[in-house]
Amino acid sequence: MTGIKIFMFKIMPKSMLSMIFGWITLIPLPSGIMNGIIDWYCNKYGVILEEAVIPDGGFRNLNLFFTRELKKGARKIDKSAGSVVSTTDSRVDQFGTITKEQIIQAKGITYSVRDLIPSPEAEKFIGGKFITLYLSPGDYHRIHSPVDGKITGFFNIPGKLYTVQEFMVNSLPGLFAVNERLITYIKTTKGNVAVCKIGAMNVGKISIPYDDAVTNSLTGKKYEKLYSKDEYKAVKKGDEIGTFNLGSTVIILFEKGMIDFSGLKYGRKVKVGEKIGTLK
Repeated sequence: MTGIKIFMFKIMPKSMLSMIFGWITLIPLPSGIMNGIIDWYCNKYGVILEEAVIPDGGFRNLNLFFTRELKKGARKIDKSAGSVVSTTDSRVDQFGTITKEQIIQAKGITYSVRDLIPSPEAEKFIGGKFITLYLSPGDYHRIHSPVDGKITGFFNIPGKLYTVQEFMVNSLPGLFAVNERLITYIKTTKGNVAVCKIGAMNVGKISIPYDDAVTNSLTGKKYEKLYSKDEYKAVKKGDEIGTFNLGSTVIILFEKGMIDFSGLKYGRKVKVGEKIGTLK
């Protein structure tokens, strides 16, 4: 059955369907219909709407709801010295060491950090650490910095839009290295970090707030932009660095000898700003 599902995803027009879904989410709907859809969605996926900033008159379309902002104070950012925090409300799927450039995707399946980041920047992370965080449809969809540092650039990589549901992660080798992705590079006093935002089915748009060069990776070309030192953009733990239009996956990479993970378990749910490790 899994093989049939994968075959169907391979042959379906994933980009076109995601684009159509994106257009649908931008259609303004009468408040009665919109509120009914939101109530159903919140009940099905466990969304706590009381945490969200609700625009005057309510959410006019699905996109505004999916990309909702949280109220100030809804997430507590761990400010302890050297702490590394979760970028997202998400589930911890994998974490560990990048061994001989290989990252664990699922049991018995790995992929290369050089395939994930087809750039010389990938060399910085060989032998380092990684963590894979999965966002469900009900999770808050904005992405935040895991560390204090400076954004030194980004890499926009168009690609496939396979679903990142568990059956696909466990069965399709190299899934995260073939899906479209938008990578943020962050330099800290302890080393470099790459926050890899992975696109997926119905997530044809990943936006970033710190640069106008990339707003929709679905329609763009492969494009890496490395800033000069005077263009670096200061960022604090918990600052917003991106938005998914729906749930997907974030993979965070750390240089060798840079971090110790703490208190992590596979399948554990974490919130934005929650401590996941300590810089050495």
